[in-house]
Amino acid sequence: MSLVLDDTAVDRLDAFEAAGFGIPRYDVRAMRAATAERPAWVHFGAGNFFRSLHAVVAQQLLDAGHDTGIVLANLRDAAVVENSRATDDLFVNAVMREDGSLEPTVIASVAESHHLAPESDEGWARLTAVFENPSLQLVTLTVTEKGYATAPDDLVQGPGQVRGAIPALASLLLARFAAGAAPVALVSTDNFSDNGDRLASALRGVAEVWIAAGQAPPEFGVYLAGPSVAYPSTMVDRITPAPSAAVGEALAALGLQGTELHERGSGGPLAAFSNTEAVSYLVLEDAFPNGRPPFERSSVVLGDRETVARADRMKVCTCLNPLHTAMAVTGCLLGFTRIADMMQDADIRRLVVGVGAVEGLPVVDTPAGMDPKAFLREVIERRLPNPGLPDAPQRIAADTSQKVGIRFGETIRRHVAAGSAQSLTWIPFAIAAWIRYLLAIDDRGEPFERSPDPLLEQLDERLAPASGRGVRFGEPRTATAARELLADASIFGVDLVAAGVAPTVIAHLSTLLHGPGAVRAALYALAHS
Repeated sequence: MSLVLDDTAVDRLDAFEAAGFGIPRYDVRAMRAATAERPAWVHFGAGNFFRSLHAVVAQQLLDAGHDTGIVLANLRDAAVVENSRATDDLFVNAVMREDGSLEPTVIASVAESHHLAPESDEGWARLTAVFENPSLQLVTLTVTEKGYATAPDDLVQGPGQVRGAIPALASLLLARFAAGAAPVALVSTDNFSDNGDRLASALRGVAEVWIAAGQAPPEFGVYLAGPSVAYPSTMVDRITPAPSAAVGEALAALGLQGTELHERGSGGPLAAFSNTEAVSYLVLEDAFPNGRPPFERSSVVLGDRETVARADRMKVCTCLNPLHTAMAVTGCLLGFTRIADMMQDADIRRLVVGVGAVEGLPVVDTPAGMDPKAFLREVIERRLPNPGLPDAPQRIAADTSQKVGIRFGETIRRHVAAGSAQSLTWIPFAIAAWIRYLLAIDDRGEPFERSPDPLLEQLDERLAPASGRGVRFGEPRTATAARELLADASIFGVDLVAAGVAPTVIAHLSTLLHGPGAVRAALYALAHS
């Protein structure tokens, strides 16, 4: 039977169920009507992570009796919203289990989707009306860490149909303020520590500029800083690679039409499905001044700010993200293209254990209700080796300059406080591997294309200065030229020279620079030491 995601699909969900798909257990049309009248949840950022986490949580709530869905806004690429609307805002979330099986579910929790670029009059009109509605309870965001910075050109325009996630959100909040200043929770669900505080700081910074320029009233700043606007912290975790052609073929074999991948103008594939792992975490600070959906009926873990902070540090600084970064830069050098394949490599597996269990767990934060050892064991034994996940080290290696300070810096600081920083070796090896990666020469001695990173040009200049005294492949003695970079706390989260870690990093880097095969040889030697 041919299964098509279109504007009649919600009337034919039994056919999807018969073909092995999970389906919504609520009246989709009634949900959309209720959301149009009483919107409660807006989300910024229509990517695959949203599809595999937020939209799934919303569907859990709807299946449990909640009556409104998500109003989705995307800011960058009109093709993303066009892709969503082409399937009537329906999509399939395919869970890839460790045994290789696929668990597809039709997700219908997106009630409506809108493009929010400056030229998108329809999107701005609808989102403005939603923000002016007192029913709005929360706005969640997945705009990546880069999305919290505002370009000067976007800032000076003032409020209105602006570009950039934070100015756009500030403009809509100004409309809400003018319409009665109803309360709202603004929830960053981007994957970095203290994300609630970061969102608050970014929004207030935009507001301050507008207020100083006379483009917004001073009371708007009071509103953003007062009790009516909350900035809950979150910890999010679900490994969600880009849509895979292999997963599309598997869904097509079940009868689903339109599973082809389409390249969007801004880069990356678009599809009528997302693919993800079975494990999922959303830990959420319970701070909602205008009420909230009944998250306790879903997989969401609710707690206070300290619980969220500990859960976040456990994941971001110890049990997952540092492992990902160490694997990614090393794997790119060694020519790997799949994370699951890397976990079959004994030396890389030892690297993962060394970064997480040997050097991370002794200084880990333990959140209430969670066991860091069990979390790490699940990562190493179930999640990273999952052959169904088409995740690539090249994806994870993107923007590493924005990640190393968070993923390694906190653990290094704690070891400094404990007097054990100079005994670290696995984390310094990962940092050295990143510097070696930045040379854009793989372990065979061949050039390779590095993943995008906003600091690549600056890092190239710092590691390979025009004087010719920079770090050079095949010349181990040049490793010392990285010392100035290692002292940069804005990148590493700590001055590695002052922390006493730089000598170990430089020693590792020296071995990695020997020539072809040096990365594998150094990793093997460390794994067997």
